[in-house]
Amino acid sequence: MKKIMVTTDLSINSKSAIRMAIRLAKIGNASLNVLQVCHIPKPFGWTHNAYKSFVKKSMDKLTAELGTFVSNICRSMELEPFKFKSVVINSLLVVSTINDYAEAQKFDYILIGTRGAGTLKKLFGTNTSDLISISKIPIICVPSKYRYRPIKTIIYGTDLEDFEQELPKIINFATLLKADIQMLSISPPFEGINNPEQMQMRISKAFKFPIKFVQVNRNVVNSLIEDIYLSMKIRPNSMLALFSHHRSGFEKLLFPSNAEQYSFFADVPLLAMSKGS
Repeated sequence: MKKIMVTTDLSINSKSAIRMAIRLAKIGNASLNVLQVCHIPKPFGWTHNAYKSFVKKSMDKLTAELGTFVSNICRSMELEPFKFKSVVINSLLVVSTINDYAEAQKFDYILIGTRGAGTLKKLFGTNTSDLISISKIPIICVPSKYRYRPIKTIIYGTDLEDFEQELPKIINFATLLKADIQMLSISPPFEGINNPEQMQMRISKAFKFPIKFVQVNRNVVNSLIEDIYLSMKIRPNSMLALFSHHRSGFEKLLFPSNAEQYSFFADVPLLAMSKGS
């Protein structure tokens, strides 16, 4: 982990993501960029030069406000002064701007705040769910009510189709955090592993990392999240990690249209990765 980016709109909902980004940057000795995307409309009748000058002054003011916002969060965490870069971009297209900037700067992770429970768009917000659907860079979604705790366990949900390619990415992240990995094999009944204990030993040996293997029977009536929730207790110092073949289908994968609200998501961050990344 060398470069981290966190997005903010200077709202309370984004503070938890900034706190986690600061912690991760300090743990990984990584650089941190804090990005705010906003739109400065052009007043009717203004000349191009007048608008350009207005934008320059506005961007300078917004950048200073962003720096103050993050510095205040650092002080509230009782941390020593932490170096970060404040970036403000003037654009109407929030999601594509975030994605384009992240790819151009080659960040390793994007952190973004979420704001509640319910369907994916309610849980993550429209911008977050849209970013998940297009980003090739791993995204860490941090619930607005989340208070940082050292991550002790990463719960990795998998259908075992591509775990050989996915697991090294999870291990790299877990190693940085000094966290354990619980690997949940999620499959339809009668299609699971015959000997889970042997599978656990084989995977741990092959990847040279102690991994707890847990087999979960899929219930087609439930969402993936519901099956994970019902299969094991999600602890506050956990992080959920999921991959998706088709990011545009991420909402369907996680939540059915009539999904219940899952209160544990108010405490647990989600690491969302694309199988193709």
